[in-house]
Amino acid sequence: MTQHKNAILIVVAVLLLIYAGFISIFPAILTKSFNIDQFEQKVYDATSLVTTVDTVDYKIKPNFDTIITLKNWSSKYIDEQDCFNARLIQITTTPAALFTKTFKIKDLYLKNVKYSDQTLPEGVNKLAFLPGSFNPKVFGANKITIVSGPVRVKNFNIVHIEPGVYKERNQREAKYSTTEVKRFLSQFQFAHVNIK
Repeated sequence: MTQHKNAILIVVAVLLLIYAGFISIFPAILTKSFNIDQFEQKVYDATSLVTTVDTVDYKIKPNFDTIITLKNWSSKYIDEQDCFNARLIQITTTPAALFTKTFKIKDLYLKNVKYSDQTLPEGVNKLAFLPGSFNPKVFGANKITIVSGPVRVKNFNIVHIEPGVYKERNQREAKYSTTEVKRFLSQFQFAHVNIK
């Protein structure tokens, strides 16, 4: 009986070590080995948006919430016009997002965001070309799945540009429910993205 107890305790100790390593060492390795230059190139290849980001950081909480933090994200169209900028992007997801092509967004928090909503002379929004041209193959997948979640934005600046019109709107805080986010994403009909 004592031998069984000892064996069980050893198994529990090993599992706890694996658990501790997974939530502390594994994210540290991911953060340290993340190649920002390669990531920026892949984003460009997938979207045709010229993108820069300063840092990417991974953390896994004891409850397995996986937090991906990106700082100073900037995306421009190929003509150098602004598209989207954020000082902070914090995605709360699951560990599965690190290993599969399914991204469950449990929470998305953005801070100091500037979004340029541009309409071309022919009346088409510039962002409308993104869904059809998005190519996830550069990230190693024919198709990716995004499970929608709530979005919170602090200090949200929206610039509306169309021929002869330039308007800015600032919001101190903006919150969007899972349903609102899913509805917004679904309207774009991405060719290679499944929205749930």
